[in-house]
Amino acid sequence: MARGPSLATKCQLLFGGAVLLILAGALVVPWWRLEGVVEEGQREMSRQLAETWLRNGFALSRTEGIPIPIRVVPVDELEGAATLDPFVEQAYRRFQSDSKDTESFSSQRSSQSIVYRYARALRESEWRAIQDRPFVDFSPRASETSLADPLRAILVIERTSPFAANQIAANRWSIIIGGTVAVALATVVFSLILTRLIFSPVRRLTDVAQRVERGNLTLRTGLQTGDEFEELSRAFDGMLAEMSKVQESLRAMNQSLDLKVVELSEANVGLFESNRLKSEFLANVSHELRTPLNSIIGFADLLDELARNDAAADPKRRRYITNILTSARTLLDMINELLDMAKIEAGRMSLAIVPASVGDVLEGLETIMRPQAMARGLSLAVTMEPDLPSVETDPGKLQQILYNFLSNAIKFSPEGGTIRIVAQAGGSEDRRSVRISVADEGPGVPYDLQETIFEKFRQVDASHTKTHGGTGLGLAICRELAEMLGATVGIVSEPRRGSTFFVEVPLFYRARERKPLLGAP
Repeated sequence: MARGPSLATKCQLLFGGAVLLILAGALVVPWWRLEGVVEEGQREMSRQLAETWLRNGFALSRTEGIPIPIRVVPVDELEGAATLDPFVEQAYRRFQSDSKDTESFSSQRSSQSIVYRYARALRESEWRAIQDRPFVDFSPRASETSLADPLRAILVIERTSPFAANQIAANRWSIIIGGTVAVALATVVFSLILTRLIFSPVRRLTDVAQRVERGNLTLRTGLQTGDEFEELSRAFDGMLAEMSKVQESLRAMNQSLDLKVVELSEANVGLFESNRLKSEFLANVSHELRTPLNSIIGFADLLDELARNDAAADPKRRRYITNILTSARTLLDMINELLDMAKIEAGRMSLAIVPASVGDVLEGLETIMRPQAMARGLSLAVTMEPDLPSVETDPGKLQQILYNFLSNAIKFSPEGGTIRIVAQAGGSEDRRSVRISVADEGPGVPYDLQETIFEKFRQVDASHTKTHGGTGLGLAICRELAEMLGATVGIVSEPRRGSTFFVEVPLFYRARERKPLLGAP
C-alpha cells in the first residue's frame, strides 16, 4: 500500500495554509483602507489649500506668482456654458440642491499618478469677503432674492500626485512582504515547536514499534517529556514488557509442546503398529476360524441330511443338529463381519464400480432374505418408483449394506410383521441420487443412541442378558462401505414405533478425497 504524506508534512501544509488565510484576512482591511487614508489626506490638503486661498484673499484669476492649481468658476459661466466638466457639473448640482453641502471630492488613477479634484462652494457670505473687489459683481439678481446665502461660484482645485500613487504602491508592497515574512516565520516557528514537542516523540514511538514488529521485544521508548507522550511511552513500554513475558512463556510452552509432540509421535507410531497387528491378527484369525467352521457346517449339513432321510432317527438328534447349524452360521456371520472390518481398516477392501440396476439388486436381496423372513413369520414388501435410473456403484457392497439392514429388521421385528423396502429417486439437482429405505415394526431406537448407533461395537441393548446377539459391527460396516461408495446412511426412528434405515446412493460415483492430516484448513 502506497504511503501518503507524513504527519510533519501535513501539519506544516495545514498550518501554513491556515496562517496564510488568517494573515490575508487580517491584511485585506489595511490593504483596501490604505487608499482611503491617502485619499482622505489629499482631501484634507485640498481643503486647507482652499481655506488658505480664501483667508489670504487671492485674486480670482491670479496666484501672486505662486503656481497653485486653483480656479474659480462663477455661477454665470456655469449657467451659460453649453458643455461643462462632468465633475464641476455634478458639484454644481449638489451645491444647488443642498445649501448645506459645501464640498465635493473625487480621484482618478492614471498610469503613474493619481489626479485629485476638489470643489468648494462659494456662497454669498464668502464671496463678499474676497479682497480683490474689482473682480466681484455685487449687483442683485432677481432669482436669488429668496435665498439667504445663494451660490456665487465654485472653487475648483485639481492636483496630480505621483507621490500618493507611489505611497499606495509602496505601502501595499510592504503589506505583501510583511505578510509573506510573517507566514514564513510562523511556519518555521510552528515546525520547530511541532518537531520538538510532537514529531520527535512520535518518530521515536514509530521507530520502536517498527522494530518491535520485526521481532525485537527488548527495546523501550524511554520518553521523558513530562506530558501525555510520556504517559503513552510508559504504557507502551509496559505492554512490551508484558509481551516479552508472554513470549518467554510461549517459548517455554512450545518447547514443552515439542516434547509432547515427539512423545505423541512415538505413541502414535506404536498405536499404528498395534492397530496394524490387530487388523492382521483379526484377518488371520477370522480366516483361520472360517476353515474349520466351514467344515463343521458342512458335516452338520451332512448329518442333518442323514437324519432327515432316516425315518427311525431320534427327533432330539435332528434338533441338536439344527442348533449346531444355527450357531455355526451365526458364528460364521460374526467372523465375516470381523474380517470385513479388518479389511476396511487395513485398506484392503476393493471396489468394482459398474452401472447397476437398483431393481436387480433388490430382486436378488429379496430372494436371499425371504426364507429368513418367512422362518420368522414376516413378510417383505418391495416398492420401487417407475423408471428408476441406474447408479454407478459396487452392487455387491450395496447389497451387503442392504443385507445388514434387512438382517436387523428381521431380527428385531415381531412375528407377523411386515418389512418394507422402498426405492425412490432423490437428492438435489447438483447431486441426484437413489434412496433405498428398509422399514421395520420393531422396538425402535432411542433418540440418544441414533447418533452413535453406526459406531463400532455399538448396540441398543449392550447388557449381558440381551435378547439378540451380535458383535455390533454390522451398522459400522454399513457406514464404512457407504463412505467408500460415496453414499450416505442414516436412520429415522421413534421408540416403540419401528425404525427406518436408509442408504442414499449417488447416480454417478465420485472417489472419496482424503484430506491430509497436516493440510491447510
